[in-house]
Amino acid sequence: MSNRDYVLNKILDTETSDEPWRHLVLEDFIPQSLFDGIKQETSQYLSNKKLKGIDKKPKGPKGRRAFANLFNKSVNFKPDEKKNPNLYEYFEILNDSEVERAIKKKVNLKNYHSEDLAVDMWSAFDIHVPGFVYGVHADHGAKIHTLVHYFGDEGDDEELGTSLYSPNKKHTELNTLKDAMKRPPYIPNTALFFSPCYEKGFITNHSMYHLSEKTHYRRTIQTFWLKEKQNWLRKLKSAINLD
Repeated sequence: MSNRDYVLNKILDTETSDEPWRHLVLEDFIPQSLFDGIKQETSQYLSNKKLKGIDKKPKGPKGRRAFANLFNKSVNFKPDEKKNPNLYEYFEILNDSEVERAIKKKVNLKNYHSEDLAVDMWSAFDIHVPGFVYGVHADHGAKIHTLVHYFGDEGDDEELGTSLYSPNKKHTELNTLKDAMKRPPYIPNTALFFSPCYEKGFITNHSMYHLSEKTHYRRTIQTFWLKEKQNWLRKLKSAINLD
C-alpha cells in the first residue's frame, strides 16, 4: 500500500467525534517510516542558534514560540524533493484532492462548510517551550481545514495536546487553563483535524499552551487549507522565525 493510500484509508476508517465539537483524531496518522523521516528532516530546527534564549522571552502567546515555514502552495514554497523527500511526499499527500475530500467528509458541517477544494495551503513546523500560552480561539476565517500533527517523542507529556472547549460560548467567555473539555493526547504521530466554525453550538474553540515541567519542546506541524491564495511566509510575526 502506498503512503498516500495509507493516509486516505486512515481518514476514512476513523470515527469522527462531536464532543465538544466536530473533529477527527487519528493515531499513527502517517506510516512510521514517513514519520521518522520527517522527524529527521525537521531535527535541524532544534539545533538552530535562534532557539537560544527563547526560554527567557516573555511568557504568553508572543515570546516562547518558534517556527519554520515548510509549505506555501501559491508562492511555490515547498520542500526540496531531493534534500527532504519525506516532507515533499507529506505535502503531496495532503494536497491530494481525494484526501482533501475525505477530510471534508469527516469534519465538515452540512449546510455550513463549503465542499469546494482549497485554493492554497500553508504549513509550518511549530515549537513551543514552557510558558507559552495561546488563548482560546476558533481559528482564522481564511482557513478551510486545520491539521495539528504531533511530532514529539515517546514519553513526552501527553497533556501538551491541543485543548478543546465549549462550542456554545464566545472565546472571550472561556478560561484557557480552566475550561478545557477535551485534549487529544500529545502522542507522537497523532493528528487532529477540524474545519473552523463560528456558529454557536459548533464553535471550534481551542487553544495551545505549554506549562509542562516534563517536556521541553512541544513540536507540531500545523497545516491549513485556505480559501484564497495567501502568502503566509511571515504570518507568525510574534514568533521566532527559524527559516
